[in-house]
Amino acid sequence: MKHFLFIPFLFFLSSCFAKDYIIEFQAKVKNLKEFNISKTKKFRNYDLEGTFTDNYGNIGMFNAIIISDVEKGKLIRLDATSENIYSNNQKVFFRGIREKSDVDAGIAYNTIIGTTKKFTSLIGTQCTTSVRYLNDAVFGINKCKLSEKLNKLFNNIN
Repeated sequence: MKHFLFIPFLFFLSSCFAKDYIIEFQAKVKNLKEFNISKTKKFRNYDLEGTFTDNYGNIGMFNAIIISDVEKGKLIRLDATSENIYSNNQKVFFRGIREKSDVDAGIAYNTIIGTTKKFTSLIGTQCTTSVRYLNDAVFGINKCKLSEKLNKLFNNIN
């Protein structure tokens, strides 16, 4: 019984020492394809191209491919795969899902699914993304909880 109580305590303790890694991004919608399946249903596929900065002052390019299903003006499901390319050409790839929210704003949950060599220890990290749209512009923030060791990866990126 002691082991069952100890394991959740370890997870709680490790999250207490986790630090926020925050990425702010801006992008433009490119190559929008939309199918009006019925009067109330739409399928959308589009690319995002933009830039990002993080809470360590790092900068880079942001790209994403989005597919979504919309019904009666509400988002049913959105799947996204994105790529952050840092100024030193290191890359981080995210895969995210957003369900049942407004079309022009919402919260997505994503996971780091791939990286270049320097960042491989980040694979599997889970993050939360908040986005807002204004016409064809996207404004977002991505927040990940990282251990002190993983946070140090971003201190000296160049």
